[in-house]
Amino acid sequence: MKVYDSLKEVVQETLQRSKASPTPSELIKGNNASMLNDAVEELDKFVAHRIGKLKAAVKESAALVASEAQHAEQVIDDLKTNVAVLEAKLRQTEDASRSKDLASQKTEENFNARIAALETKLKETDENVRAKDAAIKSLEQNNSAKIDDLENQLKSKEKLLTNRSREVIDLKAQLEHLRNGIKEMSSFFKQSEVLGVIEGQDKSAVSLKGESKAAGAQATGKAMASPAPDAAQENVSPEFFKQLTLELIQTIGPMAPLIVRDHVKGLGETMEQFPKARVRELLETVSTEILDEKVKTGFRERIAQINGHA
Repeated sequence: MKVYDSLKEVVQETLQRSKASPTPSELIKGNNASMLNDAVEELDKFVAHRIGKLKAAVKESAALVASEAQHAEQVIDDLKTNVAVLEAKLRQTEDASRSKDLASQKTEENFNARIAALETKLKETDENVRAKDAAIKSLEQNNSAKIDDLENQLKSKEKLLTNRSREVIDLKAQLEHLRNGIKEMSSFFKQSEVLGVIEGQDKSAVSLKGESKAAGAQATGKAMASPAPDAAQENVSPEFFKQLTLELIQTIGPMAPLIVRDHVKGLGETMEQFPKARVRELLETVSTEILDEKVKTGFRERIAQINGHA
């Protein structure tokens, strides 16, 4: 740039001087020959000066160019060195980056493989857990159903046991009442046997008395009417109460002897001397203890038959 500026400056000065100075032809026309020589000399000097100046500028420019070229070469060499260093570093960086990329890729592949294996194992584990959960749930349902069934069976057996315990207690109570009734019936039967013996004796006495009266009447020659029925024949026999009590026991249970005795007492009578005329009334009161009408009707019919045979 400095050489170009110097050349440009020299050319511009030359042009300006050429315009300001008269040409040789003009000097020739306007002046004489001496003046022409002076002008030529002056022009030679001027051109020589300018040429010298131009040479100096060219040398200076050449030296400057050489210096700048040398500097530029030094700069270029430095740049080449820096570029070589940078390229080496770049290659190292690229190699390191490639190594890292390869290592990263390999690591990623290993991680992906491990993740895939873990996912597969996790999936299998989930399936196993689901299968186990389903099996456990099914087992719980089955066990729950079995437990409910066993609990129901246990409750039924406990209820049955409770009912049976109550039945046993009731049976024991009934048995006790039955024993008491049997004792009372035994006592009653014994009394009835005694009463039967007494009645037999009374009948024998009555028979002898009747024979005596008949003999007396035959002796007097008058026909006597038969005596009125004996008071013992107007009462029911002990067998009647025995059959009545047994029928009532079969109908309402072991409390029958007490019930019969209570109803007899309620009529103001005793079982030892109960009139036949009040059997129907006794049967009506005793029948009130039977709730089922059909059973009640059957009971009355059987007792009526017993009473008829009695």
